[in-house]
Amino acid sequence: MIFKTDSYHSVDYAFTKLYQHIKPCLETALVPVFESKGCVLKEDITSNNNIPPYSSSHMDGFALKSEDTIHASEFNPITLKISNSKSILGIPPTDVLRPGESYRIQTGGYLPYPTDAVVPIENVRIVNYDSIEIFSPTEKGSFVYPAGTDFKEREKILLKGQILRAQEMALLAFLNISMVPIFRKPIIAIIPTGTELTDDVEENKKNKTQKIINTNGPILSCIIEEIGGIPLSFAVTPDKTDILEKNIKMALIKSDIVITLGGSSVGEQDIVETTINSFGTPGVLVHGVKLDRGRVSGLGVIAGKPIIILPGPIQGALNAFIVFVRPLVRIFSGLTQKNDVKIVATITENWQARKKFFNFTKVLYVNVSRDEDKFLAKPIIGETQSMSLLIKSNGYIIIPEKVTNINTGEKIEVNLLPGFSYIKDSWIC
Repeated sequence: MIFKTDSYHSVDYAFTKLYQHIKPCLETALVPVFESKGCVLKEDITSNNNIPPYSSSHMDGFALKSEDTIHASEFNPITLKISNSKSILGIPPTDVLRPGESYRIQTGGYLPYPTDAVVPIENVRIVNYDSIEIFSPTEKGSFVYPAGTDFKEREKILLKGQILRAQEMALLAFLNISMVPIFRKPIIAIIPTGTELTDDVEENKKNKTQKIINTNGPILSCIIEEIGGIPLSFAVTPDKTDILEKNIKMALIKSDIVITLGGSSVGEQDIVETTINSFGTPGVLVHGVKLDRGRVSGLGVIAGKPIIILPGPIQGALNAFIVFVRPLVRIFSGLTQKNDVKIVATITENWQARKKFFNFTKVLYVNVSRDEDKFLAKPIIGETQSMSLLIKSNGYIIIPEKVTNINTGEKIEVNLLPGFSYIKDSWIC
């Protein structure tokens, strides 16, 4: 396919066109609470009790009624009997404290009725093992963690669409919720195409006529996993229509989103679009977008499922993945389309759009570093097949069509991509 300059569509138009034809399948599931981390919550969660359910102690010491200590002083200590009841962590006391009594309590132990304060053990003198002397008044609420301090009964505590972290997972378990309603993670099929490719690194090393290692597929697979999807990686598909058709058909059955890699530009072997169209309408909706690099990307729909045609060179493939696939993964996960992992950084060098594609949407890769209290972003420039460009980068900037240059010192939003910008808790620079 030969692309003319005026045949390219804007990134926004292409995505809108695609979205109008797809039917996001937001399937839900119940998962065990301790397997829910990283999942997106399907519905609001309301507290079924006060948290904590009872007032508890901050200290090892004695629970008491604060009004019993009003007249206590160093020269006129107040004596309180020690109750025979014992504090057992996690079990609310059933005994009612009698007037003039105190209650031995552990840190985290629940206060018995009608106590309203705790005096630390180091602030009292124990007399004959059955009484304590208090030498100053104890304020109401002293060293007490009141019932309902964290959450009130019937309070909405987690919201639909929230990504569950370790602490939310723990809260759900604390509420005795054993199975959590979540949106199922979307499955994204990756079909690398090209007879020139191979998945076998070891075999390729032995052969005299070496093929090109399929590295783009594994790169995208890792990133998909990091951003909340489930990658389904196909073996390299040679430039044969029947095999490509078979793999696309299988991908449509097993996944929610289909990605093809390669076979999107000019050439007799570029059979991806014709194969997609053979499945029926609407087929390929847009082929050729105003994206630098990645202008030969395409977007199609088969049976209500999106199929994204990514270029073969890594920079173009990743650019198209960022602007088209990443928002789809979020939508199919029950999230909003917009990426919210961003920082504001200062550009350290002038940047100029390529003259031939100055009015395209641009993806500028940067290396972000920290200088005391601010972030610095150095533009990283390279050819579309450049792997070194990606190695040096840990963030990217989406530059609108009308912006053609950024000057040194300008502040701009830098997007962070899990698996590309950071791994686990390690910043990549």
